[in-house]
Amino acid sequence: MTKILRLVLRLARLHFLFLGFMLYLMGYLLAILGGVGFDLGKFVSGYLILGLAQLSVSFSNDYFDRYSDRNSAKTAFSGGSKVLVEHPELEGLALKTAIFLLATSMLATAFFTFAYSYSHWFPIFGISGALAGWFYSAPPLMLAYRGLGELTTVLAVGVMMPGIGYFAASGSIDFSFLVFIFPLSCYGLFFILTVELPDVETDRIAHKTNIVVKWGRKAGTYISVIATVLGTVFLAAIHLSGILEGKPDLEWITLLSVIPIVAAIAAIQESAERRNVFPPVTISTSAMILFICLVDTILLFQSLR
Repeated sequence: MTKILRLVLRLARLHFLFLGFMLYLMGYLLAILGGVGFDLGKFVSGYLILGLAQLSVSFSNDYFDRYSDRNSAKTAFSGGSKVLVEHPELEGLALKTAIFLLATSMLATAFFTFAYSYSHWFPIFGISGALAGWFYSAPPLMLAYRGLGELTTVLAVGVMMPGIGYFAASGSIDFSFLVFIFPLSCYGLFFILTVELPDVETDRIAHKTNIVVKWGRKAGTYISVIATVLGTVFLAAIHLSGILEGKPDLEWITLLSVIPIVAAIAAIQESAERRNVFPPVTISTSAMILFICLVDTILLFQSLR
């Protein structure tokens, strides 16, 4: 029993929840800076919707990618957990757990909507995000196999994860959040291209269609640099335009956005000098997480003023 529990926890890949939580927190803090009061019940129950959906994706991706993951290179954020490769007897448990978590997330969305008298757009938004995560690898859509994996991740990082936080806090999605879709989507593209780097050979064998498979690792790293630069450009444009009237103040956030740029450039250099892609993947994912944590810290301090 203890062994099975350990394997289930490996399947869950709980570290993924940290990135999702930080994006959720970012959206919630943006709503507070826009004038919404903090509500602990909304904060916790809103995150429950996202957290359950994220956990479901961990189990469903491992299940539906169990064959393609056999020869994949495992990193913290790519290659799967390898649990089902090593223990195929747990395949049924993984699928049932994924379905249970997805259904529970949807029920939590419905409960939240009724409890706080939100519009029908809230469950549409929440359930759409959960289903996008499910169909990332699940049939019949299998988005990651049809050239739509990057778009799905861009929407998850740029819209769904921070958006559910903003929506849970404010009861709507308005202009104060919409302007951040552009820079956040750039960082979503940076993230997915980074985690695709180690899997290019196995993804090609599995007939997955993505940017790195089609154009190669070198192109993927260059596009990552462009994405991070555009992220900074969008943040600077929002800050200098004054359209948010300083709520939030993006000066330091814009300056700190150089972190992903430096990491993306370093990844090009590392990839050119080594055959091992793990160092650039580690550099880029660490930079992404550090940047988001710093952004949340700045937003938190601004919200406490």
